[in-house]
Amino acid sequence: MQAIDTANLKAALQEANIPTLLIAIAQLSGDLSILENPERPSRGDIDGTRKMSLARQQEIRDLALALITDHAGALPTLPSALIMQQLASVLVGEDVAEEYVPMLLEDMGFTDSARQRVQWQKQPEPAILNDFKVIIVGGGLSGVCAAIECQRLGLPFVILEKNPALGGTWYENTYPACGVDTPNHFYSYSFEPNAQWSGFYSKRDELYHYINDVATKYDLLEDTRLNTEVVSLTWQEATQHWHVVSRDIDGNDTLDTANIVLSAVGQVNRPMVPEFAGKAEFQGPAFHSSQWDHSVDLAGKRVAVIGTGASAMQFAPEIAKAVSELTIFQRSAHWIRILPDYHRQVGPGKQWLLTHVPFYRNWYRFKLFWAYGDGIWDSIHTDPEWSQPERSLNAENERHRQVYIRNLTEALNGDQALLDKVIPDYPPFAKRMLIDNHWCAALQQENVHLLASGVSRVTPKGVVDDLGIEHEADVIIYATGFQAHQFLWPITVTGAAGKTLADTWTDDARAYLGMSTPDFPNLFFFYGPNTNLGHGGSLIFHIECQARYIAQCLIGLIESGQRRMEVRQDPHDEYNARVDAEHNRMVWTHPGVNNWYKNRHGRVVSNSPWRLVDYWHMTHTPNLQDYRLGTSQNLP
Repeated sequence: MQAIDTANLKAALQEANIPTLLIAIAQLSGDLSILENPERPSRGDIDGTRKMSLARQQEIRDLALALITDHAGALPTLPSALIMQQLASVLVGEDVAEEYVPMLLEDMGFTDSARQRVQWQKQPEPAILNDFKVIIVGGGLSGVCAAIECQRLGLPFVILEKNPALGGTWYENTYPACGVDTPNHFYSYSFEPNAQWSGFYSKRDELYHYINDVATKYDLLEDTRLNTEVVSLTWQEATQHWHVVSRDIDGNDTLDTANIVLSAVGQVNRPMVPEFAGKAEFQGPAFHSSQWDHSVDLAGKRVAVIGTGASAMQFAPEIAKAVSELTIFQRSAHWIRILPDYHRQVGPGKQWLLTHVPFYRNWYRFKLFWAYGDGIWDSIHTDPEWSQPERSLNAENERHRQVYIRNLTEALNGDQALLDKVIPDYPPFAKRMLIDNHWCAALQQENVHLLASGVSRVTPKGVVDDLGIEHEADVIIYATGFQAHQFLWPITVTGAAGKTLADTWTDDARAYLGMSTPDFPNLFFFYGPNTNLGHGGSLIFHIECQARYIAQCLIGLIESGQRRMEVRQDPHDEYNARVDAEHNRMVWTHPGVNNWYKNRHGRVVSNSPWRLVDYWHMTHTPNLQDYRLGTSQNLP
């Protein structure tokens, strides 16, 4: 442990998250008696000090100042699993089960055993590795993580990225106030923590630079072809390879071969704009929010925004400051969370603590993990004895509902007309939860009109609502979502049986652990079917689970001396049956609620039904018996 500057420490402690600080110094000192004070961290609030007096909070700062200032030398050895479980439980104000401890140790950065585990049992000869090529389709968060895993194994790889830069969704989306709705200190790679986030929920530019800084650190651009869009993937049974056809910015096609293809194309990068009658006749500028036209000056314009999802809630309040009139078409209401940290900046003291105080960063990440992930999982399951199933699922879900209504009522100053429009009649979490980005304040501006109406048609001069009323507009912005169910679209993927992936799935995508599908050997998906996180948590957590799992699959394939790996039908089907059974108890299948998580048959195809810890355990070590390894001639 390096020497700590006392003046910096004393100043930084004024900005500390007190529960995190308490647990960090308990681990550093090994003295668990400091946890016995009855004024302990509280459950359910990220600050965690609801049950702590100001005097107790200062006492913890003083303890930290004395302990950290006096401490010198090597850090203490890692406590036992039982003690780590105790520390975690005190931190979040409720019992944390033993099953979380191995995950906590790895993802929160206490150990590096995950990286140590993903290694060769017997290092292959260089000639074998050089002959085994991986193509990664997409250079966003998943593609960067996949490339780093390949690099660690010494596998030749190339990233094919359709855009002129890496970054994925954080390159493409540039609309005003674009940002993340998961806390940054959890929405980041566990192996590349960033103590310098400027906000608790950072905006697009900072996220984009973070991804590219990581890519630069690992020299990934040397193995990346930008402005290169994959057109087709075709499995060649005779050679056990994929033929990958890509097209560059000039329209020239290139054929590559690969032993393995890793799809890192994401779910939400192909815009979806409904074919409203008359859409092509509109006389002004019109664009999708993910393809923001910065050449259009919105100042003083009448703007129609169609949709009230996550993107609209971020950009609409921003443009409302400049436009003359903003008309928002809301087909259905979303639950809105008002978070105190959403607009706050991370002060220099917090950044200093995250950088210099041992274990502070690790425990802060776990606190976020719990508060914005598994801590709410039980509340989105149906209680069959619950008396009000149309509005909530259980007592905890009803508590969430009342908190959101109370916060909205306060934010909208009791305006009943607006409350009637924005408060949903379905349970919380049935659709994607949204975070207020000054949305409630914007709705109260005189130039903003929220219509609880869909769109009937578009005219040359504006938009006609469901009541037949035309609303004139100079600009239309479509905040209408993405082609989320057309996984890998528009790439044509042809498998071993000569059938395309689109025909195999037909709007009902299924994959084993969200990563592999029978008849498509040597193809793995990141962010595939049933891996979206609808209950909270960080998608990057899932990405790392998938990267670790896939890396171990590749090790198993190569060390077996085989060339072909295909998931078996039985484990694939059994897994998806478990997915469906779990979803049938959850909020996303609530009757009468439409959301982008479900396909046209009502089956949830996007969301994962599992706790984060469940998926971590499921994907931690592959069972190679779930796969057929071999060649076309000798597959068992």
